[in-house]
Amino acid sequence: MLRKILSFFFALFMFLPTAHSAEMVNVEYIHQYLNARWGIDLPYNPELENPKVAANMEYLLTVVDIANEYLNGEKTTSYGTGEYATKLAADTIATNTAIDTLVRGPFTMTTTPDTTSYSMTIGAAGTFVINWGDGEIETIRNKPLGNTVYSHTYDAPGEYDITLGGRATDYAIIDLDASEIPTVSFLWADLMGGEVPTNLAKISGRLGRVFPTLENGKNPNFSSAFASAPITEIPAELFDGVHGAPVVGMFAGTFSGTQITSIPENLFAGISGAPAEWMFYRTFMDTQITSIPENLFAGISGAPAEYMFSNTFDSTQITSIPENLFAGISGAPAASMFDGTFYNTNITSIPENLFAGISGAPAERMFSSTFYNTPITSIPANLFAGISGAPAEWMFSNTFADTQITSIPENLFAGISGAPALRMFSSTFYKTPITSIPANLFGELNGNGAPYMFEKTFSWCRQLQTVEGPLFSGTITPAEYMFNETFYWSGLTSIPANLFGELNGNGAPFMFSLTFSQCSQLQTAEGPLFSGTITPAEYMFAGTFSNHGLTSIPADLFAGVRGAPAENMFNDTFQNTNITSIPENLFAGISGAPAEGMFGMTFYNTNITSIPENLFAGISGPAASGMFSSTFANCTSLTGPSARINGQYLYEIWPNSTRDMRTYENATGLSDYAQIPDNWK
Repeated sequence: MLRKILSFFFALFMFLPTAHSAEMVNVEYIHQYLNARWGIDLPYNPELENPKVAANMEYLLTVVDIANEYLNGEKTTSYGTGEYATKLAADTIATNTAIDTLVRGPFTMTTTPDTTSYSMTIGAAGTFVINWGDGEIETIRNKPLGNTVYSHTYDAPGEYDITLGGRATDYAIIDLDASEIPTVSFLWADLMGGEVPTNLAKISGRLGRVFPTLENGKNPNFSSAFASAPITEIPAELFDGVHGAPVVGMFAGTFSGTQITSIPENLFAGISGAPAEWMFYRTFMDTQITSIPENLFAGISGAPAEYMFSNTFDSTQITSIPENLFAGISGAPAASMFDGTFYNTNITSIPENLFAGISGAPAERMFSSTFYNTPITSIPANLFAGISGAPAEWMFSNTFADTQITSIPENLFAGISGAPALRMFSSTFYKTPITSIPANLFGELNGNGAPYMFEKTFSWCRQLQTVEGPLFSGTITPAEYMFNETFYWSGLTSIPANLFGELNGNGAPFMFSLTFSQCSQLQTAEGPLFSGTITPAEYMFAGTFSNHGLTSIPADLFAGVRGAPAENMFNDTFQNTNITSIPENLFAGISGAPAEGMFGMTFYNTNITSIPENLFAGISGPAASGMFSSTFANCTSLTGPSARINGQYLYEIWPNSTRDMRTYENATGLSDYAQIPDNWK
């Protein structure tokens, strides 16, 4: 092809003297045209005294060589030393055609064979040249900062090699706001219209030569540059020309959703310095890569930054993590620094010192979903050895959820101490095959409890059988949903006394809602659930032990609960369990006026055979709506009298309760069933 092109130039040149279709050119013309087309300000040869001297073909083709070397970082052609580099004079047509055709942009995009149009967006400032691959060349001179879409429509569908050349002169500083665009994007114009392009099939060359590190050290941002494009390979030299410290969001989503299967070993070799926020956020997410080069981030060193490796390898096919992948990262945790980093991958183990450099107080979401849904089988004992201090919101939420771990290191969270935080251990070990839980696993907690702090922590752990002691040491106050579904659907067989440490203060809504619900293997429990004293709260024990095999209730199970009833506080608490009896003083600490739905369906559909006479002895005052709604409904094994307080039946104490409560529905074995008012059965 090169020989054909040069032959064309030579034939054209030989024809020119008689055709009178072009003018001879001087050196100055060649340099000016090169600058106009490619934005290259090529200096004259210092030995040249007058730039207006006539230029020959050798000079023209040598300029082409130098231009290609400048654009591509190395000498990629040798036109100036070939057989067509003659002393014959050059003319305007030969000059224009040579510079337009033989000078190559450093970066090439190959489209799919059915391409009819193509768009790209450039946010950087500078002078750029786009060769659309069909003979059309678009020169963009002195472009200011700002998002500009460049589009081209082809005369016929086909596969086109589009080259991008020129040089950026400035970059915008972005914060990944949805309305902003980074240095360059080869899909954004389509995304803005709601469609992801599929016609970028291949990339080659050095994008970093068009958008290099500037003389002042300012770096480009390649956020989402190729996201969702069906490219299968990354050129090893893609970022050649880019060096120094990363910038915010520098490679965020750059290759996410592509079809790449591997990462070049030295892809980020020029990047060195302290981490930047969002720098590798979702960089390779949803790709087909199977491994991570050992030194991929070798140049990154310094304190963690927010979201620096968040979802970096999310949903890829990788099977292992290089031991020293984050060796350069050292310092205090940052928010979401490893949030979802290896989520939904095929890794089977965690290197022992993967986070060895991380030390200091926890940060929000720092390890949220880091290993979620991976086949890892064990956790290194010292994985979080450097973490110490007060909890942070979501810090370990879903960290090991849906993995294959079978045990938890005793001191995994030993450094955690202080006031709880929102969802700090939410779903941490969700749906894992662990068999036991070490005592005081979650360190020492003191102060105000936090909502959802242990929500679903061990939920769906079907192999879990024993908990060796309290979950944590210290004293905390209640918070809403703090133990919501903590052991839901687990294989737990027994509950130790004071499992939830020491709780003091005002109770909180739903704090024990569904905590042990659906634990089909659970048979026994030791009381109390916690030490300390708390007041009742609405839905406090909603469904706590519902739908499982519990056979007995310890008399002191709720020993620490004292105060006036709250709405729906024992709603569904023991429904559908295998209990056969109720301790007489189970609710001894509850005293005061009735509350709406306070014992709704509490013992619904259980195997209890009798009701202690003074089970509700502390309750007095005007009736509340649904206060005993379906409390003993479907308890078909019940015999003897219905519930009484000091010899008086509940329906006699509160005869004006007009709501259809169905308290004893289908409990036909009760000795007083015939006289029970219809709205109570």
